[in-house]
Amino acid sequence: MERVKEILSSLEGRKVLVVGLARSGLAVAKVLAGLGADVTGTDRKESFDEQDQLEQIGVRLALGGDRVELVRDSDLIVLSPGVPLTAAIPEAARQERVPILGALELASRLIQLNQKLPILAVTGTNGKSTTAALSAHLLELSGRKVFLGGNIGRPLADLLLQEDRVDLAVVEVSSFQLEHLSGPEYFVPQAGIWLNLTPDHLDRHGSLSAYAAIKRRMFEGQSAHQTGVFFMDDPRLPGQIDKLACQVKGFGRKPERLTDGCVLISGNDLALLGSDLSWRLNSSRLAGDHNAENAAAAIVATIAMGISQASIQAGLDSYAGLPHRLEPVREIAGVRYINDSKGTNIDATAKSLTSFSEPVLLLAGGRGKGTNFSKLCPIVSQRVSYLILFGEEAQNLARDLSGCAEIHMVASMAEAVERANDLAGAGEVVLLSPACASFDMFSDYAHRGRVFTELVQNLEEPK
Repeated sequence: MERVKEILSSLEGRKVLVVGLARSGLAVAKVLAGLGADVTGTDRKESFDEQDQLEQIGVRLALGGDRVELVRDSDLIVLSPGVPLTAAIPEAARQERVPILGALELASRLIQLNQKLPILAVTGTNGKSTTAALSAHLLELSGRKVFLGGNIGRPLADLLLQEDRVDLAVVEVSSFQLEHLSGPEYFVPQAGIWLNLTPDHLDRHGSLSAYAAIKRRMFEGQSAHQTGVFFMDDPRLPGQIDKLACQVKGFGRKPERLTDGCVLISGNDLALLGSDLSWRLNSSRLAGDHNAENAAAAIVATIAMGISQASIQAGLDSYAGLPHRLEPVREIAGVRYINDSKGTNIDATAKSLTSFSEPVLLLAGGRGKGTNFSKLCPIVSQRVSYLILFGEEAQNLARDLSGCAEIHMVASMAEAVERANDLAGAGEVVLLSPACASFDMFSDYAHRGRVFTELVQNLEEPK
C-alpha cells in the first residue's frame, strides 16, 4: 500500500477513476478534482442530474456501461459502496495491478492526513441510522461540533468539501463500505458500535459468516486506546469479540454478561454499571426494545468519546427521530399512517412491528436480499391484520407468509396506499415497513418513503 500512500500524499495530476456516481461517488469526485487529480467518473447510468456539476469542475464522464478500458490508464480506482469487488472494473483493476480504494477509506485517509479527526462509527444489521443520529445529537448537546454522515445522508467525503471545522465525525458504516477496506488500519474509529448481527445482504456477501467477518473489520484496527461497543445479548456477537485489542464495552439486558462501564437495559431504564448514573427513555421516538438498545449503545460510545454525562438525559428527551424510520405521517379517521421505509430487511420490519399494540396493516415488498421471509410469520400472525404486498418479492412474501394474515397483492405504491385506506378502520395502523430493498421501483429507501408520504398526504378525509 506504499503506492497508495504516495498517490494520496500528492494527488496533483494523478489519474483517478471513480466508479459509481451516486452520493458517495459524486462527493469523492469533487474532492479529488479539488485536490488536483485528473478525475474520470463512470457509471452504468446513461445520464444523471449532477453531471453538469462534475463536468464544470473538470471531471470527465464515461457513462452507460462497465468501461473496463479506462482501468489500464488509471493510477487509482475508487469504488462507490454499491459496486461489489466482483464487478467488471475492480476485476480488471486487479488484473492490471491498479490499486483500489473504497470511497469510505479514501475519505478517511484524506481526513486523517489533514485533520486527525476522532470518529465514532456505527455498524450492525439494524438500528445504525438511529444510533448514529442519536449519538451525534448527544455529542452536540455536550458542546461538540459534529459531522454526521457515512451511510446516513451525507457521504464522509462531504466533510472534506465543507468549510466549517468540526470536532469529530459520527459515521454510519455499512458492510458494503467495509468490504472495500484495503486493510482495517485504514479506518479506525475512536469508538465503534456493533449493534447486532442477523442475515442481510447475503445476495452480495454469500453467507452470514462472510458478512460477519466484513463487519468485524471495523474493530480490527483498533488498539487499547480505542473502544468497541457490542450488544452482549446478541447470540452471534460475543464470538466476534475474541482477540480484538480494543477496550470492549457492551450493553444488554443480562447483567451477568456485562461489566463496569456497560449499560444495563431494564425496560425504559438504562443504568451505567459501576456508577450511580441512570437514564430513562421518555420520548415516543425512542419507543420499543430496539430503540432501548440503540440508546444504550449511543450512551456507552459517547461516554467513551468524553461526553458531558449530565447532558445525556436532555439529549434522550429531545431526540427528534429520523425520517423514514417509524416516522408518523398522518392520522385519518383514527387510522395512523407510519413511514418505516428504512425497514429494508426482515429483522428491521419485525422490530418495527413490536412497536405497536394496535392491529397493523403492513405494506411490504421490493427487491429481496437472498433471505426467506417465513421468519416474519410469528410476529405477523400476532400483530398484522392485512398484508399488502408489492414489488419483485411480492410472490415470495405471499408464499412464505401464507396463513399469517389476509394477503392483498398490488402493483404499485399508489395502489398499496389506496387498498390500505379502504381496509383500515379506526384504531389501526398502516405501516410501510417493506422488509426489502427499494431498487426495483425506487432510487432508494428515502425515495420510497417520500412517495408513500406524498400519497398518504393526498388521501381525502372521509366526509
